[in-house]
Amino acid sequence: MGDNGWLQKRSREGRRDVGASNFSEAELAGESERYAHAVKELKQVYGFDFVSIGLTAFIGAPLKWIYSAGATGERYRRIVLAPGHGIGGIVIKAGKPMMFVDIDAQIDPREYSSYPIVFAEDLHSFCALPLAKGGRVVGALLCAFRTVSDGHESVYMSLVRGLDGRLCDFDVVSSDFIDFRNMAAQGRSERGDGADSGESELSRVIGAQEAERKRISRELHDGIAQEMLGVSFLLNRVEPYLDEPEARSLLAEARENMDRILDDLHNLSVELRPSALDHLGFVPALRSQAAVFERTYGARIDFDGSLSMDRFDRALETQAYRICQEAILNACKYSESDTITVTFEDLDGWLHVSVADGGCGFDVEHPRIKGSGCGLSGMKERAHLIGAELTIESDGAGTTVTLVAPMHAAEGGKGDGE
Repeated sequence: MGDNGWLQKRSREGRRDVGASNFSEAELAGESERYAHAVKELKQVYGFDFVSIGLTAFIGAPLKWIYSAGATGERYRRIVLAPGHGIGGIVIKAGKPMMFVDIDAQIDPREYSSYPIVFAEDLHSFCALPLAKGGRVVGALLCAFRTVSDGHESVYMSLVRGLDGRLCDFDVVSSDFIDFRNMAAQGRSERGDGADSGESELSRVIGAQEAERKRISRELHDGIAQEMLGVSFLLNRVEPYLDEPEARSLLAEARENMDRILDDLHNLSVELRPSALDHLGFVPALRSQAAVFERTYGARIDFDGSLSMDRFDRALETQAYRICQEAILNACKYSESDTITVTFEDLDGWLHVSVADGGCGFDVEHPRIKGSGCGLSGMKERAHLIGAELTIESDGAGTTVTLVAPMHAAEGGKGDGE
Protein backbone atom coordinates (compact mmCIF):
# COMPACT_ATOMS: atom_id res chain seq x y z
CA MET A 1 0.00 0.00 0.00
CA GLY A 2 1.43 3.38 -1.01
CA ASP A 3 1.68 6.46 1.18
CA ASN A 4 -1.65 7.95 0.12
CA GLY A 5 -3.46 4.64 0.56
CA TRP A 6 -2.06 4.27 4.04
CA LEU A 7 -3.06 7.81 4.97
CA GLN A 8 -6.57 7.26 3.62
CA LYS A 9 -6.81 4.03 5.55
CA ARG A 10 -5.83 5.79 8.75
CA SER A 11 -8.37 8.53 8.07
CA ARG A 12 -11.14 5.99 7.50
CA GLU A 13 -10.34 4.43 10.84
CA GLY A 14 -11.18 7.76 12.45
CA ARG A 15 -7.95 8.25 14.35
CA ARG A 16 -4.70 10.04 13.77
CA ASP A 17 -2.50 7.10 14.66
CA VAL A 18 -1.94 4.15 16.96
CA GLY A 19 1.83 4.29 16.96
CA ALA A 20 2.54 7.64 18.61
CA SER A 21 2.86 9.41 15.26
CA ASN A 22 5.60 12.02 15.06
CA PHE A 23 3.72 14.09 12.46
CA SER A 24 0.27 14.86 11.17
CA GLU A 25 -1.07 13.07 8.12
CA ALA A 26 -0.69 16.24 6.07
CA GLU A 27 2.97 16.61 7.03
CA LEU A 28 3.70 12.98 6.14
CA ALA A 29 1.90 13.46 2.84
CA GLY A 30 4.21 16.35 1.89
CA GLU A 31 1.58 19.05 2.38
CA SER A 32 3.40 21.22 4.94
CA GLU A 33 4.08 24.61 3.38
CA ARG A 34 6.65 25.61 6.01
CA TYR A 35 8.76 22.47 5.46
CA ALA A 36 8.54 22.90 1.70
CA HIS A 37 9.50 26.57 2.01
CA ALA A 38 12.39 25.71 4.37
CA VAL A 39 14.16 23.41 1.89
CA LYS A 40 13.75 25.93 -0.94
CA GLU A 41 15.12 28.75 1.20
CA LEU A 42 18.14 26.74 2.37
CA LYS A 43 18.97 25.81 -1.21
CA GLN A 44 18.78 29.43 -2.32
CA VAL A 45 20.63 31.00 0.63
CA TYR A 46 23.57 28.57 0.72
CA GLY A 47 23.71 27.55 -2.93
CA PHE A 48 23.18 23.83 -2.39
CA ASP A 49 22.29 21.66 -5.37
CA PHE A 50 19.93 19.49 -3.36
CA VAL A 51 18.17 19.92 0.00
CA SER A 52 15.72 17.48 1.55
CA ILE A 53 13.90 16.86 4.81
CA GLY A 54 13.22 13.24 5.67
CA LEU A 55 10.60 12.23 8.25
CA THR A 56 9.76 9.11 10.29
CA ALA A 57 6.08 8.36 10.89
CA PHE A 58 6.75 7.04 14.39
CA ILE A 59 9.67 6.18 16.64
CA GLY A 60 11.62 3.32 15.07
CA ALA A 61 9.90 3.68 11.69
CA PRO A 62 11.83 3.95 8.41
CA LEU A 63 12.73 7.41 7.13
CA LYS A 64 11.41 8.79 3.83
CA TRP A 65 12.65 11.90 2.03
CA ILE A 66 9.44 13.91 1.72
CA TYR A 67 10.33 17.58 1.18
CA SER A 68 13.03 18.42 -1.38
CA ALA A 69 14.41 21.27 -3.45
CA GLY A 70 16.65 20.75 -6.49
CA ALA A 71 15.61 17.14 -7.10
CA THR A 72 16.28 15.71 -10.56
CA GLY A 73 13.07 13.67 -10.48
CA GLU A 74 10.77 11.71 -8.18
CA ARG A 75 13.15 8.83 -7.53
CA TYR A 76 14.17 10.15 -4.10
CA ARG A 77 10.56 9.79 -2.91
CA ARG A 78 10.73 6.00 -3.32
CA ILE A 79 13.67 5.64 -0.93
CA VAL A 80 12.71 4.04 2.39
CA LEU A 81 15.48 3.84 4.98
CA ALA A 82 15.33 1.60 8.03
CA PRO A 83 17.12 2.95 11.13
CA GLY A 84 20.86 2.46 10.62
CA HIS A 85 20.65 2.23 6.82
CA GLY A 86 21.48 4.93 4.32
CA ILE A 87 22.33 8.52 5.17
CA GLY A 88 18.99 9.28 6.79
CA GLY A 89 18.80 5.95 8.63
CA ILE A 90 22.29 6.33 10.07
CA VAL A 91 21.59 9.87 11.25
CA ILE A 92 18.28 8.80 12.80
CA LYS A 93 19.77 5.84 14.65
CA ALA A 94 22.98 7.55 15.79
CA GLY A 95 21.32 10.86 16.64
CA LYS A 96 24.46 12.58 15.33
CA PRO A 97 25.23 14.62 12.21
CA MET A 98 27.44 13.31 9.43
CA MET A 99 29.39 14.95 6.62
CA PHE A 100 31.25 13.92 3.48
CA VAL A 101 33.00 16.63 1.47
CA ASP A 102 34.15 14.16 -1.20
CA ILE A 103 32.08 11.00 -1.37
CA ASP A 104 34.27 9.34 -4.01
CA ALA A 105 37.37 9.75 -1.84
CA GLN A 106 35.78 8.95 1.52
CA ILE A 107 33.48 6.03 0.74
CA ASP A 108 34.52 2.67 -0.62
CA PRO A 109 32.69 2.32 -3.99
CA ARG A 110 31.54 -1.12 -2.88
CA GLU A 111 29.48 0.64 -0.18
CA TYR A 112 27.71 3.10 -2.52
CA SER A 113 24.61 0.89 -2.63
CA SER A 114 24.18 1.57 1.09
CA TYR A 115 23.45 5.23 0.27
CA PRO A 116 20.60 5.21 -2.28
CA ILE A 117 20.11 8.99 -2.21
CA VAL A 118 23.68 9.36 -3.54
CA PHE A 119 22.66 7.41 -6.66
CA ALA A 120 19.21 8.97 -6.94
CA GLU A 121 20.52 12.54 -6.98
CA ASP A 122 24.14 12.03 -8.12
CA LEU A 123 25.54 13.61 -4.96
CA HIS A 124 29.26 14.05 -4.35
CA SER A 125 29.28 16.06 -1.11
CA PHE A 126 26.72 16.33 1.69
CA CYS A 127 25.94 17.26 5.28
CA ALA A 128 23.12 15.47 7.15
CA LEU A 129 21.74 16.82 10.43
CA PRO A 130 19.33 15.02 12.82
CA LEU A 131 16.01 16.81 13.43
CA ALA A 132 14.46 16.32 16.85
CA LYS A 133 11.21 17.02 18.66
CA GLY A 134 10.81 16.65 22.38
CA GLY A 135 14.27 15.18 22.72
CA ARG A 136 13.62 12.44 20.11
CA VAL A 137 15.20 12.33 16.67
CA VAL A 138 12.29 12.17 14.23
CA GLY A 139 13.79 13.32 10.95
CA ALA A 140 16.89 14.41 9.03
CA LEU A 141 17.98 17.42 7.03
CA LEU A 142 20.19 16.66 4.01
CA CYS A 143 22.06 19.46 2.23
CA ALA A 144 24.27 18.44 -0.69
CA PHE A 145 26.28 19.36 -3.76
CA ARG A 146 26.69 17.43 -6.99
CA THR A 147 30.29 18.60 -7.26
CA VAL A 148 33.41 18.46 -5.12
CA SER A 149 35.04 21.61 -3.76
CA ASP A 150 37.44 22.53 -0.98
CA GLY A 151 34.95 25.19 0.06
CA HIS A 152 32.04 22.88 0.77
CA GLU A 153 32.99 22.18 4.37
CA SER A 154 32.95 25.90 5.19
CA VAL A 155 29.49 26.16 3.60
CA TYR A 156 28.24 23.32 5.79
CA MET A 157 29.67 24.99 8.89
CA SER A 158 28.04 28.24 7.83
CA LEU A 159 24.74 26.34 7.58
CA VAL A 160 25.19 25.03 11.13
CA ARG A 161 25.84 28.51 12.47
CA GLY A 162 22.96 29.98 10.49
CA LEU A 163 20.44 27.44 11.77
CA ASP A 164 21.62 27.96 15.35
CA GLY A 165 19.92 24.79 16.51
CA ARG A 166 16.45 25.42 15.00
CA LEU A 167 14.63 24.74 11.74
CA CYS A 168 10.87 25.30 11.63
CA ASP A 169 9.58 23.40 14.70
CA PHE A 170 12.62 21.11 14.89
CA ASP A 171 15.65 21.15 17.15
CA VAL A 172 18.69 20.66 14.91
CA VAL A 173 21.50 18.43 16.20
CA SER A 174 24.73 19.94 14.85
CA SER A 175 27.50 18.87 17.22
CA ASP A 176 29.57 15.72 17.68
CA PHE A 177 29.74 14.69 14.02
CA ILE A 178 30.02 10.94 13.36
CA ASP A 179 33.57 9.66 12.94
CA PHE A 180 32.64 7.63 9.91
CA ARG A 181 35.92 5.75 9.54
CA ASN A 182 35.66 4.35 13.05
CA MET A 183 31.96 3.66 12.60
CA ALA A 184 32.54 1.77 9.37
CA ALA A 185 35.32 -0.28 10.93
CA GLN A 186 33.07 -1.09 13.88
CA GLY A 187 30.24 -2.04 11.55
CA ARG A 188 32.46 -4.41 9.60
CA SER A 189 33.57 -5.95 12.87
CA GLU A 190 29.98 -6.41 14.05
CA ARG A 191 28.98 -7.92 10.72
CA GLY A 192 31.94 -10.27 10.86
CA ASP A 193 33.40 -9.18 7.52
CA GLY A 194 36.46 -11.29 6.79
CA ALA A 195 35.50 -13.71 9.51
CA ASP A 196 32.88 -16.37 10.08
CA SER A 197 29.65 -14.49 9.30
CA GLY A 198 27.33 -17.42 9.96
CA GLU A 199 24.55 -17.21 12.48
CA SER A 200 25.65 -16.68 16.06
CA GLU A 201 25.56 -19.37 18.68
CA LEU A 202 22.55 -17.71 20.27
CA SER A 203 20.78 -17.72 16.89
CA ARG A 204 21.32 -21.45 16.58
CA VAL A 205 20.12 -21.97 20.14
CA ILE A 206 16.96 -19.96 19.42
CA GLY A 207 16.23 -22.02 16.30
CA ALA A 208 16.73 -25.30 18.14
CA GLN A 209 14.70 -24.03 21.09
CA GLU A 210 11.76 -23.09 18.85
CA ALA A 211 11.72 -26.56 17.29
CA GLU A 212 11.87 -28.18 20.73
CA ARG A 213 9.10 -25.93 22.03
CA LYS A 214 6.85 -27.05 19.18
CA ARG A 215 7.63 -30.73 19.79
CA ILE A 216 6.98 -30.55 23.54
CA SER A 217 3.81 -28.51 23.02
CA ARG A 218 2.43 -31.16 20.67
CA GLU A 219 3.35 -33.95 23.09
CA LEU A 220 1.62 -32.16 25.96
CA HIS A 221 -1.52 -31.54 23.91
CA ASP A 222 -1.73 -34.75 21.91
CA GLY A 223 -0.20 -37.09 24.48
CA ILE A 224 -0.37 -36.29 28.20
CA ALA A 225 -3.41 -33.98 28.00
CA GLN A 226 -5.42 -36.57 26.06
CA GLU A 227 -4.51 -39.31 28.54
CA MET A 228 -5.52 -37.06 31.45
CA LEU A 229 -8.80 -36.35 29.69
CA GLY A 230 -9.35 -40.10 29.41
CA VAL A 231 -8.84 -40.47 33.15
CA SER A 232 -11.35 -37.67 33.72
CA PHE A 233 -13.96 -39.59 31.68
CA LEU A 234 -13.30 -42.71 33.78
CA LEU A 235 -13.93 -40.71 36.94
CA ASN A 236 -17.27 -39.62 35.52
CA ARG A 237 -18.23 -43.26 34.94
CA VAL A 238 -17.37 -44.17 38.53
CA GLU A 239 -19.86 -41.75 40.08
CA PRO A 240 -23.04 -43.90 39.71
CA TYR A 241 -21.38 -46.69 41.72
CA LEU A 242 -20.60 -44.51 44.73
CA ASP A 243 -23.15 -44.47 47.54
CA GLU A 244 -21.19 -43.00 50.40
CA PRO A 245 -21.23 -39.15 50.64
CA GLU A 246 -17.55 -39.13 51.57
CA ALA A 247 -16.69 -41.10 48.43
CA ARG A 248 -18.68 -38.67 46.28
CA SER A 249 -16.86 -35.78 47.97
CA LEU A 250 -13.48 -37.35 47.19
CA LEU A 251 -14.59 -37.87 43.58
CA ALA A 252 -15.58 -34.20 43.27
CA GLU A 253 -12.19 -33.19 44.66
CA ALA A 254 -10.43 -35.49 42.18
CA ARG A 255 -12.40 -33.91 39.33
CA GLU A 256 -11.42 -30.41 40.41
CA ASN A 257 -7.76 -31.42 40.59
CA MET A 258 -8.01 -33.06 37.17
CA ASP A 259 -9.57 -29.92 35.65
CA ARG A 260 -6.86 -27.77 37.20
CA ILE A 261 -4.10 -30.01 35.86
CA LEU A 262 -5.67 -29.96 32.39
CA ASP A 263 -5.84 -26.16 32.50
CA ASP A 264 -2.19 -26.00 33.56
CA LEU A 265 -1.20 -28.33 30.72
CA HIS A 266 -3.16 -26.24 28.24
CA ASN A 267 -1.55 -23.00 29.44
CA LEU A 268 1.90 -24.57 29.32
CA SER A 269 1.27 -25.91 25.83
CA VAL A 270 0.09 -22.49 24.64
CA GLU A 271 3.11 -20.77 26.18
CA LEU A 272 5.49 -23.23 24.55
CA ARG A 273 3.94 -23.03 21.08
CA PRO A 274 0.37 -21.75 20.68
CA SER A 275 -1.60 -23.55 17.99
CA ALA A 276 -3.16 -20.16 17.20
CA LEU A 277 0.25 -18.98 15.95
CA ASP A 278 0.35 -21.75 13.37
CA HIS A 279 -3.33 -21.65 12.42
CA LEU A 280 -4.48 -18.05 12.95
CA GLY A 281 -1.33 -15.93 13.02
CA PHE A 282 0.53 -13.36 15.10
CA VAL A 283 -2.22 -11.16 16.56
CA PRO A 284 -4.71 -13.89 17.60
CA ALA A 285 -1.87 -15.90 19.16
CA LEU A 286 -0.63 -12.89 21.10
CA ARG A 287 -4.15 -12.10 22.33
CA SER A 288 -4.55 -15.70 23.48
CA GLN A 289 -1.25 -15.61 25.36
CA ALA A 290 -2.14 -12.24 26.89
CA ALA A 291 -5.37 -13.73 28.26
CA VAL A 292 -3.31 -16.39 30.03
CA PHE A 293 -0.98 -13.74 31.48
CA GLU A 294 -3.98 -11.70 32.67
CA ARG A 295 -5.35 -14.67 34.60
CA THR A 296 -1.92 -15.54 35.96
CA TYR A 297 -0.58 -12.12 36.96
CA GLY A 298 -3.70 -9.98 37.32
CA ALA A 299 -2.58 -7.13 35.03
CA ARG A 300 -4.93 -5.82 32.35
CA ILE A 301 -3.50 -6.13 28.84
CA ASP A 302 -5.05 -3.85 26.22
CA PHE A 303 -4.61 -4.17 22.46
CA ASP A 304 -4.78 -1.20 20.11
CA GLY A 305 -4.44 -1.03 16.33
CA SER A 306 -4.85 -3.34 13.37
CA LEU A 307 -2.84 -4.83 10.53
CA SER A 308 -3.61 -4.71 6.82
CA MET A 309 -3.19 -8.48 6.51
CA ASP A 310 -4.03 -11.43 8.76
CA ARG A 311 -0.97 -13.54 7.98
CA PHE A 312 2.60 -12.81 6.92
CA ASP A 313 5.96 -14.57 6.76
CA ARG A 314 6.08 -17.35 9.36
CA ALA A 315 9.60 -16.44 10.44
CA LEU A 316 8.41 -12.94 11.27
CA GLU A 317 5.25 -14.24 12.97
CA THR A 318 7.29 -16.58 15.15
CA GLN A 319 10.00 -14.14 16.19
CA ALA A 320 7.65 -11.15 16.60
CA TYR A 321 5.39 -13.30 18.77
CA ARG A 322 8.28 -14.45 20.97
CA ILE A 323 9.63 -10.91 21.37
CA CYS A 324 6.21 -9.55 22.35
CA GLN A 325 5.51 -12.54 24.58
CA GLU A 326 8.72 -11.87 26.49
CA ALA A 327 8.04 -8.12 26.68
CA ILE A 328 4.50 -8.66 28.03
CA LEU A 329 5.70 -11.28 30.50
CA ASN A 330 8.45 -8.99 31.79
CA ALA A 331 5.92 -6.17 32.20
CA CYS A 332 3.54 -8.46 34.09
CA LYS A 333 6.26 -9.77 36.41
CA TYR A 334 8.47 -6.76 37.06
CA SER A 335 6.85 -3.44 36.10
CA GLU A 336 4.35 -3.25 38.97
CA SER A 337 1.94 -1.75 36.44
CA ASP A 338 -1.77 -2.58 36.49
CA THR A 339 -2.17 -1.97 32.75
CA ILE A 340 -0.05 -3.01 29.77
CA THR A 341 -0.77 -1.74 26.26
CA VAL A 342 0.16 -3.59 23.07
CA THR A 343 0.00 -1.43 19.93
CA PHE A 344 0.49 -2.61 16.38
CA GLU A 345 0.19 -1.33 12.82
CA ASP A 346 1.92 -1.70 9.48
CA LEU A 347 3.20 0.87 7.02
CA ASP A 348 4.76 0.41 3.58
CA GLY A 349 5.57 -3.25 4.30
CA TRP A 350 6.95 -2.63 7.80
CA LEU A 351 5.45 -4.08 10.98
CA HIS A 352 5.44 -1.81 14.03
CA VAL A 353 4.61 -3.29 17.44
CA SER A 354 5.09 -1.75 20.87
CA VAL A 355 4.52 -3.07 24.38
CA ALA A 356 4.21 -0.31 26.97
CA ASP A 357 3.57 -0.20 30.69
CA GLY A 358 3.30 2.62 33.20
CA GLY A 359 5.40 0.89 35.80
CA CYS A 360 8.61 1.45 37.73
CA GLY A 361 11.00 1.17 34.77
CA PHE A 362 14.61 -0.04 34.86
CA ASP A 363 18.12 0.91 33.80
CA VAL A 364 18.30 -0.20 30.16
CA GLU A 365 22.10 0.17 30.00
CA HIS A 366 22.69 -1.76 33.22
CA PRO A 367 19.61 -3.90 33.87
CA ARG A 368 19.28 -5.74 37.13
CA ILE A 369 19.43 -9.43 36.24
CA LYS A 370 16.25 -11.29 37.13
CA GLY A 371 15.40 -14.87 36.27
CA SER A 372 17.79 -16.42 33.75
CA GLY A 373 18.98 -13.01 32.54
CA CYS A 374 18.61 -14.13 28.90
CA GLY A 375 15.35 -12.31 28.14
CA LEU A 376 16.67 -9.03 26.73
CA SER A 377 19.54 -10.59 24.80
CA GLY A 378 17.20 -13.22 23.41
CA MET A 379 14.75 -10.55 22.25
CA LYS A 380 17.53 -8.63 20.52
CA GLU A 381 18.86 -11.74 18.82
CA ARG A 382 15.39 -12.70 17.62
CA ALA A 383 15.01 -9.20 16.14
CA HIS A 384 18.40 -9.57 14.44
CA LEU A 385 17.32 -12.88 12.87
CA ILE A 386 14.53 -11.16 10.92
CA GLY A 387 16.40 -7.93 10.14
CA ALA A 388 14.29 -5.94 12.61
CA GLU A 389 15.00 -2.96 14.83
CA LEU A 390 14.29 -3.44 18.55
CA THR A 391 14.38 -0.47 20.90
CA ILE A 392 13.81 -0.46 24.65
CA GLU A 393 13.11 2.81 26.45
CA SER A 394 12.55 2.96 30.19
CA ASP A 395 12.39 5.50 32.99
CA GLY A 396 10.41 6.17 36.14
CA ALA A 397 7.22 6.54 34.09
CA GLY A 398 7.39 3.07 32.57
CA THR A 399 8.93 0.96 29.82
CA THR A 400 8.23 0.74 26.09
CA VAL A 401 9.57 -2.05 23.90
CA THR A 402 9.26 -1.30 20.18
CA LEU A 403 9.79 -3.71 17.30
CA VAL A 404 9.98 -2.46 13.70
CA ALA A 405 10.41 -5.28 11.17
CA PRO A 406 10.16 -5.79 7.40
CA MET A 407 7.03 -7.86 6.75
CA HIS A 408 8.80 -9.92 4.09
CA ALA A 409 11.33 -11.06 6.72
CA ALA A 410 12.72 -14.58 6.43
CA GLU A 411 15.46 -16.31 8.34
CA GLY A 412 17.84 -17.21 5.56
CA GLY A 413 15.03 -18.75 3.56
CA LYS A 414 14.13 -21.23 6.28
CA GLY A 415 10.46 -20.43 6.21
CA ASP A 416 9.32 -20.36 9.81
CA GLY A 417 12.76 -20.63 11.30
CA GLU A 418 12.08 -23.97 12.88
